[in-house]
Amino acid sequence: MLPQTAMNLKDEKLNRYFTILKIVLFCMPFLCIGYVGLGAGSMALDTGGVLAANPAMAVSFLAAMLQPYAAWIAILAERRLADGRTGWAVVNLALLLAAEAMLMSTVGVIGMALVLWKSTKVYGCGVGEAFRTCDKRAFVREAGGNLPLLALAGLCLFASLRLGIGIAG
Repeated sequence: MLPQTAMNLKDEKLNRYFTILKIVLFCMPFLCIGYVGLGAGSMALDTGGVLAANPAMAVSFLAAMLQPYAAWIAILAERRLADGRTGWAVVNLALLLAAEAMLMSTVGVIGMALVLWKSTKVYGCGVGEAFRTCDKRAFVREAGGNLPLLALAGLCLFASLRLGIGIAG
């Protein structure tokens, strides 16, 4: 049975997109741990040794560990859509999309963009309109959960660029 907040969404397809996104984001750390474990097996080191020996893998590991937190914020955005705070839901989803882009998570960017696009289409509230109409004094209360995620995503982006694993220019 679906959670109560999911039943209140206007569109069943949007509900399905949210569910898939939350599951995928929640599973990312486990996939990363498995991948790091494969690397550890071939080098006869433990997981910590692989992360210490390969800084790029350590950055990827940190980025994967942030994904369940992003899933939790997506749950909050879904609840805001269900209870009528559409503007704040769109603001949260837009900030999540920015964080996923900084984390260089292809799956996260595609999933978040799809959910954001479908939300704006179903609820008729664009991203620019959402940022303009939302009360700036309530930002920390309504969208402040994105701030630590954005800060850590920025750290991951900076480390990735310093290690040379960023976008090829």
